[in-house]
Amino acid sequence: MSQIDFDKTLSAGLGAYNRTVGQWWVDQTRNKAHVAAYKNIASHVARCAQKKSGLLIDYGCGPGLIMKQLVEVLPGWNFLGIDGSKVMLSEAETWVGAKRKKRQATIEFRCAKLPDFSAPAAQADVIVFTFPNIVSVPSERRQFEKRFPKDRDLARLLARKQEKGEKAEELFDQLLMSRVVSRNLRTLLRKGGLCVRVDYSQAERHELGRFDLLSTLFEEGSLNTKQAHLRPQKFFKLRSSQYYPSAVILDVYEQTKDIDFLEGGYLVSVLEAI
Repeated sequence: MSQIDFDKTLSAGLGAYNRTVGQWWVDQTRNKAHVAAYKNIASHVARCAQKKSGLLIDYGCGPGLIMKQLVEVLPGWNFLGIDGSKVMLSEAETWVGAKRKKRQATIEFRCAKLPDFSAPAAQADVIVFTFPNIVSVPSERRQFEKRFPKDRDLARLLARKQEKGEKAEELFDQLLMSRVVSRNLRTLLRKGGLCVRVDYSQAERHELGRFDLLSTLFEEGSLNTKQAHLRPQKFFKLRSSQYYPSAVILDVYEQTKDIDFLEGGYLVSVLEAI
C-alpha cells in the first residue's frame, strides 16, 4: 500500500506526476490487474479501428501500455500519445524504439499539460482515455470557468443538488474539469470519430444511482436533457458501455482511503463524436 499523501501531493499540481506519484503509477501499471485490464481495453479499441489506417490518440497515455499492444494489431495506423508526465513518457520510450523500426506508420509522444486546447483539432479517428486522473490547480480551473461559463453553471447546479458547503465545491471542481477534458477530447476527434473512455466504476451504467448517472453523462458530454433552466451542449453520443469487475479499483482506494473503493472495476464506454 502506498505511503503517499495524495491530497497534499496532488494539490501542488502536475509536478507530482514527475516525482512520487508518477513512479507510483508506473508501478501500478505493472501489476496483474492492470496488465489484464490493458489487454481487454486494447481489444475494445482495436474493434473501433475499422479502417486499415488512421490516427489514434492516447490521451493521458502514461507509459503508453495501451499503445504498445495496439501498434502490433494496427500496423497501418499512426499513433500519438499525449501526457503531462516526463517520468511516464520516459518509461514509454523504453519500448517504443524497437516498435518504430518495424513499421512505416508513426508512433509519437508529446508532453503537454492536459487539458490542452493548443493541439491541432479534428484529426483523430479514434481517441483513448483510460483511468483518468487529470491534475489541476485552482488558477487553472478558474480560467476554464471563464472560458466555458455554461459548463460552469451546470456543474455548480449539479454539485449543489448533491452536496453542501466545502464538499459541493470539491464536487463542482471535479465535474467542471471532467467536462472540460471531454471537450478537449472532442476537439481532437473528427466528426464521427470514436472515443474509447475507461473510467473506474462500481457498477454497470444502468445500476448507477440517479445523480451518479447524471454526472457521468454531463462529464462525458453525452447529456442533452435540460437541468432546471440550463440545457447542456451534447458533443458525444453513447454507442456502447460495458463493466468489468477488477482490482484496478484499488487505485482509487489507495488515493482516497475510501473503503467503498475496495470493490468495483472499470467501465469501457464507446462515444461517437457528433
